[in-house]
Amino acid sequence: MRRIRGGIIAETYGSLQGAERVKRFDHRRIILAVAACGIVAPLSMHAQFPRSITEPTAVERGAKLYANACARCHGDDTRGMTGGAPDLLRSTLVLHERRESLHGKELSPYLKSTPPHKFDYNDKQADDLSQFLSASVNKILRSGYDDHPTHLTEGDVKAGEAYFHGAGGCDKCHSTTGDLAGIGKRYSAAALQQKFLFPNSGLGKKAAITAVVKFPNGTTATGDVVRIDDFTVQLRDHTTGATKSFNRTAGMKVTTTNPYAGHEALLEKITDADIHNLTTYLDTLK
Repeated sequence: MRRIRGGIIAETYGSLQGAERVKRFDHRRIILAVAACGIVAPLSMHAQFPRSITEPTAVERGAKLYANACARCHGDDTRGMTGGAPDLLRSTLVLHERRESLHGKELSPYLKSTPPHKFDYNDKQADDLSQFLSASVNKILRSGYDDHPTHLTEGDVKAGEAYFHGAGGCDKCHSTTGDLAGIGKRYSAAALQQKFLFPNSGLGKKAAITAVVKFPNGTTATGDVVRIDDFTVQLRDHTTGATKSFNRTAGMKVTTTNPYAGHEALLEKITDADIHNLTTYLDTLK
C-alpha cells in the first residue's frame, strides 16, 4: 500500500507489485532525453564524436580494477545502480577523458580526492581504468552522435515561463530570484535541460534519498538509501557512514523521502514542446 504526499512516499510492505521503487526508468524517458537535446543524425556525426583508440591489454587490466573497486556501486556494466552511484557512461568526466584521450590525467586526481572514492592509483592503473571506461562508451556507440546539440533555445519564452509557474509546478520548490537567479549564466542550455530532466545524474554531490524503517516492535532505523528492493533495505548511517541492511518482513513500514520526486514525476507528463519552452525560458535567467 502506498500513499504519496509531495516528495514523501509511505509504503507498507505487501505484495511484490506494491513494493517500493526509488527510481523508474522507461522507454519514454530515453525518448524524452534524446528529443530534448535536439539530437539529429548528420553524416558527419562519426567525425564529430570519433571512437577513441584503446589498447586491449590496458582495457583488460582496467576491467579488473573496475570489477574490484567500482562495480559494487556503479554496476557490472558501468551504468549505475538504483539508489547507488551514477551511470558512468553519461559521466562528463569519463566522456571528457575519452574525447581528449587523457589516459587518467583527470580521472586519477578525482578518484584520490573525492569521497567516497579515495583510490590512490598510480599513473598506469589510472590509464588502464580510463581506457576501460572509454572502451565501455565505445561499445554503446553506433555511428556516433553530435556532441554539440542545436536548437535548444528555439522554444517560446512566455510559454516556458507559464509552464514554470503553472503546469510544471517548478515554482513550488524553486525561485527565479532565489536558487535559480542567474542560472542561465552558470550553465549551457544542454546542461540546463539535463538538470531539470535528470537532476540526480552526472558527477558532483547529490541530495540523498533518505528512508525511515519502522519495525513491527516500534523501533526505527534511518539513513541514506544505498539500495532498496522487494526483499531488502540497505541504509547508510548519516553520522558514521556505516551501512546496514534489513530484510523486508510483514509489518515493516518503509518511508522514503526523495528530493527529486517532483522531477521524476515531471517526466511522466512533460512534452517535447514543454521541454524546449522551459529550456528557452531558463536560459534567459541571466
